[in-house]
Amino acid sequence: MGRVQTLAERTTVEVGPAEVEAALLENYPALVRLAYLVLPSALGRHRRILAAHGVVQRAMPDRRRLERELIGETSAFVYIRRRVLRDAVRQAHARTPLRMLPQVWGLRLFPRSGAADDLVLDQVMSACTPEARAAWTLVRIEHLDVAEAESELRAAGVERASGAIKEAAELDESAVAEVRGPLGAQVFDPCAVRLAPTDLMRRKARGRAVAIAVTLFLALILLAALALTAGREPTTAQAAPVAAQQELSVDALRRTRVLWQDTARVDFTAWPARGSRTNDRDLLSKALDAWTSGTGVTSVAGASTTAPIEAPQLLYAGDVDGAAVVLFHDGQRLARYTDRDGGKLVVARTDDADVTTAAVVAISETTGGVRFLTAPWVAETGLRDLKQPDLPTGKLPTADAITAPVKPPAANCSSWPALQLRSSDAIAEDHAFLVTYLGGLSPAHLTYLPAPSVGDARTPREATSGAALVSWSRTVCGLQALQNKGVKAANNWTFAEQRLPDGTYGAWVCTRSDSWQGGGWATVKLFPAGLSAGHATNTAICSHFDRHVLATTAWRSPTGSMYLLAAGSRGVDRLTVGTQTVAGPVAALPGRVNSRVSAHVTTGTTIYPLLK
Repeated sequence: MGRVQTLAERTTVEVGPAEVEAALLENYPALVRLAYLVLPSALGRHRRILAAHGVVQRAMPDRRRLERELIGETSAFVYIRRRVLRDAVRQAHARTPLRMLPQVWGLRLFPRSGAADDLVLDQVMSACTPEARAAWTLVRIEHLDVAEAESELRAAGVERASGAIKEAAELDESAVAEVRGPLGAQVFDPCAVRLAPTDLMRRKARGRAVAIAVTLFLALILLAALALTAGREPTTAQAAPVAAQQELSVDALRRTRVLWQDTARVDFTAWPARGSRTNDRDLLSKALDAWTSGTGVTSVAGASTTAPIEAPQLLYAGDVDGAAVVLFHDGQRLARYTDRDGGKLVVARTDDADVTTAAVVAISETTGGVRFLTAPWVAETGLRDLKQPDLPTGKLPTADAITAPVKPPAANCSSWPALQLRSSDAIAEDHAFLVTYLGGLSPAHLTYLPAPSVGDARTPREATSGAALVSWSRTVCGLQALQNKGVKAANNWTFAEQRLPDGTYGAWVCTRSDSWQGGGWATVKLFPAGLSAGHATNTAICSHFDRHVLATTAWRSPTGSMYLLAAGSRGVDRLTVGTQTVAGPVAALPGRVNSRVSAHVTTGTTIYPLLK
């Protein structure tokens, strides 16, 4: 019989989630055998076999992470084996390595292997570290040579890979030379187990104790419920709806009584009720009835349209562009009612708004443009074209805190309007900031984080400087895809600068957009060429929750030569391109555009490029 081909030798040119899932299912028994040998024998065979199954069943990450990690992988099995080894080593070191599925109650599981073989192997390997057991398993079972085994251990996150190899080599080979049980696929199949009951008498005693405890607990709950309801008057089924209707009456509407200059909470709660019709009971009743009935109510980016339980705060009621408009705020959402076309109400999330994201609200949208109602703390209102950063800020006339109409961005992105606002000196001296309208009710706040060479900027800056305006002139067209997606804020972060092979300089910019719902979008481009270098959706990348980023792109030099360009953020200290290691956060390698790239971060973690 010829030598059985090892699983590591089964490779594929293109690896995707489907291939990884197939590799896990096809090689499930062998993967469980690997995990079983790495886990400590002190667990006992029952818990050890369950823990091994649990390790393998958790080996598949979620699809977004899986697609990201598979970039450059050429073997689905090697990838999944590496994750199994990593988790098995981690479980072996854990103080309570019992995160296992499935659970089995009332039965004990035993692998069908030779008892003598198990005892010999357990005795020899029990004194080894989990890393050494992993190294021994790779060499003895997967038939990897020492260099390959050490490389796999490093890829699996083992810091002392060489030490693990040395420790594995010192195992008493004479004692395990004849061991076949856990090493032979025909002898030890971790999916074919032997069952035996646990201690039946002890189980019966424990069952009686549990039944008594549950009965006492339920009795106490019943007594507590009776005590709480005693003496209460019965209520009718109509009570709750009637109370809610009373709370949403015009008389119950909240109006701020605190001047915004006298509060530390500068958001929508500090807005006074403004407009010429704040006392128009008929108009306010129509607006409240529309919200309560749900007739003509729409939402921005999936915001809840359910009417609030408590009466909302009135922010505005008046006539704009020939229609009556009412603006409410319920603490978490804005609701704008317009009596045009039978009455329409739009609801949008605004939780955690601040001095910038609560600075203006789209109060009217017509073919002539969008008018904005400005916050009481906005001292100056100007208009910029983000596509022309060298032009100064133009005037944007306002009347009764409502701006003149602002045209939407050009369809071909040749122009892109943004409001440049300046807060009152009572907020902050010379505090100017930019917002741009992407649909909905609240414009998005634009910020900028300069390159590392400029200095350590831990938080984004307002996008009003010359460098910030130039940066946004290059990237703002990418916001077209986020129209009506509920974008709260967007930031341009120049996370790396690189001297290119032709002597020019390139800037790697990650544009991060955050929604009111909490999700985010990230796109990376290399400028001034404008080359796309990756994107991510529903991610924390490029935010203050995940400041480590790696991106790659193919670049053609003026002479026609193709290069792989790679750049990492400030915390990256080296890059790995194929088998080559490059010191520092940037690399430019000729003819390597299809090479696998990863980056090592000073914290010890490894990151991979954004998806293209």
